[in-house]
Amino acid sequence: MERKLTIWFLGIGTHDIPLATSLFSSLAKGEEVAIPQYDKSAFSGAGDRVLAAEWKIVNAAGAPKIQVVIFEGWCVGFRSLPLEKVVERQKEPSVTLHRHRLQDLQFVNEKLREYEGITDTFDAFIHIDAEDTGFVYEWRLEQERALRREKGRGMSDEMVRRFVDGYMPGYELWGEGVRGGVLKEGKGEGKQLRLVVGRDRRVREVVRF
Repeated sequence: MERKLTIWFLGIGTHDIPLATSLFSSLAKGEEVAIPQYDKSAFSGAGDRVLAAEWKIVNAAGAPKIQVVIFEGWCVGFRSLPLEKVVERQKEPSVTLHRHRLQDLQFVNEKLREYEGITDTFDAFIHIDAEDTGFVYEWRLEQERALRREKGRGMSDEMVRRFVDGYMPGYELWGEGVRGGVLKEGKGEGKQLRLVVGRDRRVREVVRF
């Protein structure tokens, strides 16, 4: 049976580009703003954004202004590729790319262009990169098992593997671009780090740009 890209890879419901753009703009201006919160344990481990009433307010009148924003996420720094490059990479040996339809990969590649407006606002970038991309499956299993112990709910091991299958193409298609540096020429010199980590999550190598 042909396997389609999953909703998780598309980021639907978890990646709200207009909200992120508005949030970063408000933070840069020192304006009062609510910081969105996320509950990873919701919907049996699928996760969901919590109600806006639960978001934390920052930069309120009389409060210290936010000076530094750390934005973390698995696809932060991904930049879209020329479509011919997507076609080329899908034909190469891979963990998951060959299981996804080319039109789905191209659709996500086009959607990544929306992220670039956010990426271009970064002043510095740190990339935590696994020595072996396959470690991602093992780390995600460990994370979900800990979540089940803590909250009594979450994805089963098989659900985790299917979940990771859905976003593994992100590493296989766009990971190399992140390894080469994300910030635009002239802006990122001396402001980018690539931390290569082993299975034990310890840093094996530090690459400076």
